[in-house]
Amino acid sequence: MAKVTIDGTEVEVQEGINIVEAAKAADVHVPHFCYHPSLSVVGQCRMCLVEVEGMPKLQAGCSTTVKDGMKIHVYNEKVDKARKGQMEFLLINHPLDCPICDKAGECPLQDYAFNYGSVESRYGEFKRTYPGMDRTSIGPHVVQNMNRCIHCTRCIRFTQEITGTSELAFFKRGAATEVGVFPDTPLDNWMSACVTDVCPTGALTTREFRFENRVWNLDSTESVCNGCDVGCNIFIGHRNGQVFRYRPRVNPEVNDHWLCDYGRFSYERYETDRVVVPKVRTDDYLGISTWGEALDAIETALRGASVTVIASANMTNEEAFLAGKLFGEHLKAKIELTVDPIGPIRMKSRTEWLEGMQGAPNYRGVAAVLGVASQNPAAPSFKITSSDVVYICDAEFSEKAKDPAFIAELRKAKTLIVHAWDATHPLAEAADILLPATTAAEKEGTWTNLQGRVQRIHQAFAPKGQAVADLEIFRRVGAKLFPQAAEFRSADAFDIFKQLRATVPAIQNAPMMEESAAGAW
Repeated sequence: MAKVTIDGTEVEVQEGINIVEAAKAADVHVPHFCYHPSLSVVGQCRMCLVEVEGMPKLQAGCSTTVKDGMKIHVYNEKVDKARKGQMEFLLINHPLDCPICDKAGECPLQDYAFNYGSVESRYGEFKRTYPGMDRTSIGPHVVQNMNRCIHCTRCIRFTQEITGTSELAFFKRGAATEVGVFPDTPLDNWMSACVTDVCPTGALTTREFRFENRVWNLDSTESVCNGCDVGCNIFIGHRNGQVFRYRPRVNPEVNDHWLCDYGRFSYERYETDRVVVPKVRTDDYLGISTWGEALDAIETALRGASVTVIASANMTNEEAFLAGKLFGEHLKAKIELTVDPIGPIRMKSRTEWLEGMQGAPNYRGVAAVLGVASQNPAAPSFKITSSDVVYICDAEFSEKAKDPAFIAELRKAKTLIVHAWDATHPLAEAADILLPATTAAEKEGTWTNLQGRVQRIHQAFAPKGQAVADLEIFRRVGAKLFPQAAEFRSADAFDIFKQLRATVPAIQNAPMMEESAAGAW
């Protein structure tokens, strides 16, 4: 360890780290463009210049490692003058198009321009431009505006060092230098949209979010991606009950700073008609009902019946716990669990590559809670024809749920009960009793990823219409059938997690919810 003084504050940091990282220990931000903690250091933007006592010139904070006894000045008159000069160079050719740029509101160049930029330019109003490169699609998800590029090389280093695909490079020389893709080699790797995250300007933006909403109008909620079992940490950007984007949330142990394209754009599945009210089939017509009528129909169907329950790897651990109480302990039902294979989807943590093989976030957690961990996840028996009732906890439990032959097999049961949020899903039309459920963005709970790490998801916004989370549905059904049972008196995810921690070995070592300020355990 090394003791260093940064702007008058003495801090103890690991010896050998650079000044940019060391300054964070003193709660001091060193302005920078080209530096990224998960990419190699190139030291070319020169925005992170700092003064180190004993050194004759200003030093680049990203490429200068700390040593014991160093005295570093991040903010003083000499450093301020250097940064203003650097910003003047960067703004010579940068377009003044913040009002129409998607990066506005979260753009480092915009922020530093306010702090270090000049109202007037000594170089006149003529700006170098890249004709025909102001809205260029360089891949299926990424749109390039070369006029905004400041040549920080973050995107180039990402494709070289993280994905290893090297689609991006510098072309031409001098003032004409441009970032581009090689001929017939589009930016089409499985993590291509990450270049828009590392880009410090609006030079690279995603096609899907382009001009969709202003970032300052969006609310942001911490959660976990539900695309596969890696469990990447994300921010959900949403407004008025609509998801507009997913962004990676830093977790060095899982996904570091990254997010794959499949997970990033998986929110588009929510852009569909929603199931917003319960429905009950009467005389072969699936009509709207109240919750009371739907629960009465469920009680009639389940009393004394043989029941097969199809659980889902999309359920939270808490939902699986309450489902196990209801169907396993009280109704003695047969519980099936499956998950679709996927990928593999590779994700880079700070120390290793993880490979997602399951097309849902929580097979391991649900299997552990329900006690079916030994079952082959991709090949359940699904012997349902002998059951009076088939209860499907999530219409999205598998792609096979959209197969007409499989649905016909399910319909052989006397009563088919389905939780669904997508009104266009085939099972929503086939159900005898349809219960309005929620998407992952509308509920609280925990998922267990492929590392056995228990991570929390947060509710971003309230459910649509009369829809409620699966946890609340299980509570309502349980309270209807077994009004004296204490476990169905609350559907609070935190309370149920405490019970999980006390009873399920796989979760006993997980921290309590309030012990994680970031929401990722």
